[in-house]
This record gives sequence, structure tokens and C-alpha cells, in this order.
Amino acid sequence: MIEVEVKAGVNDFDDIKVKLNEIGAKKAKKEYQEDIYFNNPKLRDFEKTDEALRIRTTITDGKKSIILTYKGAKMDSISKTRKEIESEVKESKNMGLILENLGFKPVETIKKDRTTYLYKEFIITLDKVYKVGNFVEIEKEASEGEDFKDTLDEIFKIYKKLGIEEGFERRSYLELLGIYNAGS
Repeated sequence: MIEVEVKAGVNDFDDIKVKLNEIGAKKAKKEYQEDIYFNNPKLRDFEKTDEALRIRTTITDGKKSIILTYKGAKMDSISKTRKEIESEVKESKNMGLILENLGFKPVETIKKDRTTYLYKEFIITLDKVYKVGNFVEIEKEASEGEDFKDTLDEIFKIYKKLGIEEGFERRSYLELLGIYNAGS
């Protein structure tokens, strides 16, 4: 699966929430997410290859889910579009220990409060990322091999409807925190 995604940094969400309502986006859920990122520079340095491996623990309405995610390198120069493979895991701690025993080391933990909206076939999230800032992400899934240019055009049209025409950010939260060097 390909995740076609664009994110933008914003000061706050007040005006955006009003505009989401005006365009007919539906609030789907609020949740807390904690992402533990891993790397193994000796095997394959994700900082250099622009890939990511993480364990995400999500808590929604008191219910916990844990997902192991691999993200491939970004596929274009304007978005965060990339291959994404996910699998549910039972225990974050044990999955982390498996990765560590394979030579991966935890790099950083990213924590965020996320509010998700649905608009047509798009997912729009408002993310308060601890120690980083506020971000709006708009994404849609595409099939591998599918031309995603039209999807990107639609995403930017939605941003315009929300009054966001600048602040677009391709760097990962690890790069924004200075953990990884942007442009590596």
C-alpha cells in the first residue's frame, strides 16, 4: 500500500476546525499515540535511506492497539508519499526486544494527541506533537504502481479550503527534533 500524505505545520487548530465543519468533514476519533522509532545503522541506516521502522501504541477511548510499521523512502519531492507496511502486534515491549535482539536500537519516542476527521476518501488529522508542534496531515491510500499525482492535487485543494497555503513539511518528526539530519 502507498500512503499519499502531505503535512503542514500550523500555530493552532481553531480556524481549521471551523473550516473542516464548513466543508463537511466528519470528526471520527480522538486518540493518543506513542511511536518508538528504531534504526540499525550497521544493517541499513534509515537516516540515510529515508525509511522508518516504528512501534506505535495508540489509545482510543481507553482501548489500546499496537502496530509495527515499516515506511519506505519518500517517492517524490513535494510530499511524504511512501510505501507503508503494517502489522498488529500483541506487546510493544516484546516487539521492541525482538527488534533489539536483531540489532535495531530505539532512536526516539514521539508522543502526540491526534484528532481524526474523514472527508470524502481522505483522512485529515490534527496532531499536537509533543516537543515539536501542531500539524495537519491529509492522506489517502493508493495501490502500488498507481499514479498518485491527482491525489496530491486533491490534497492541496483541501488544504486551500482549510486556509493552509504554506508551512508544508516533508521532514519527519525525528528530523524536526534534530535526531536525524534533514537532507541525509
